[in-house]
Amino acid sequence: MSTEQLLDTPSGNAVVVALDHGLSLGSPDGFHNPDETLDKVLAGEPDAVLVGPHFARHYQDRLQEAGVDVVLTADVVTWSTSPGRDDGEDLWTPAFDAEFLEELDPVGVKVVLVFGRDDNETFRKNVEYIGELAEDLRGTGIPLVVEPVMWGERIPDQLETDADYVADAMRMGWEFGADILKAPYTGSVESFEPLVENSPVPVMILGGAATGTTRAMLESVEGSMEAGARGLMIGRTIWKSDDPERTVSALVDIVHEGASVEEAWDEAEPAAVTSGRED
Repeated sequence: MSTEQLLDTPSGNAVVVALDHGLSLGSPDGFHNPDETLDKVLAGEPDAVLVGPHFARHYQDRLQEAGVDVVLTADVVTWSTSPGRDDGEDLWTPAFDAEFLEELDPVGVKVVLVFGRDDNETFRKNVEYIGELAEDLRGTGIPLVVEPVMWGERIPDQLETDADYVADAMRMGWEFGADILKAPYTGSVESFEPLVENSPVPVMILGGAATGTTRAMLESVEGSMEAGARGLMIGRTIWKSDDPERTVSALVDIVHEGASVEEAWDEAEPAAVTSGRED
């Protein structure tokens, strides 16, 4: 296992901004202009961005100039065969093979592990793909990031961050081959800390359910760091905020400097975010 590339920072933690939404959502609000959104995010100086491989290819020069590492998304999760629409379908599929991903020199490769699906065959393929990626990346120095989520219809929305569900999902994630987990935050230090302690691989948090304000998201990050997390991979709560640059800068202070939300954010009004599934 190697996590050095992604977590090779003075603090040993990482702020990763997820910008891979075009693979599933097309051109969503707040991300119509990829150049503009990327520039706003990069101005906040994150450690890395999570993007699709062809996004990384198109913006390679800009990312290198900013000194930002790249984590690549290897699969596609979408909810309709119509572009950018959500018809409630589960259309997960592997999309990019390991050899192509390696050519882009990422510091990590990310794949989702979706629990609660109605389609058992899709779940089987999901597990199989994770196992294959884990073996393909072994010895390359590129960590496999597994994102265990309860997005399937069989799991009620209120249980997506339930500590028992998340504990089981995280355990299965690293047992299937994860070098790093991108996990839901369970809502409190007390409930999340034992999950992090019981994981033999580093844990970073995803955006989870929309919280309504940037400040609330920052509070979740602060709590997860107190519980032992190694950083975050969050998307829409960042780039749909009123000021993505300031939001990223606040996250950097919390994750790398141990700043409180009050220290990192409260000197100005928090920016509102819209509701919806977060990555």
